[in-house]
Amino acid sequence: MEPPKRRRARRAGPARISSKNQVTLPAAVLRNLGLRPGDAIDITEEEGHIVIRRHRSRFDGVIGTIPGFTEVVDVEASRESWT
Repeated sequence: MEPPKRRRARRAGPARISSKNQVTLPAAVLRNLGLRPGDAIDITEEEGHIVIRRHRSRFDGVIGTIPGFTEVVDVEASRESWT
């Protein structure tokens, strides 16, 4: 799958932090980066800036390389075969 093309997002003005520490991210930015509701992200502070990155699981490089790793497993059936 080819990564989405990055387009420069128009700046809509300053964002505000709510009383619940929530921030609304511009839809165009999320769309350009291919982020969707429910996607996991990492938020860090680097040199005085807030940095948001797509979360990468340590298993991302493994999925699809081991046969059966992405398949649904019936644990009960597997357990019966062990005896």
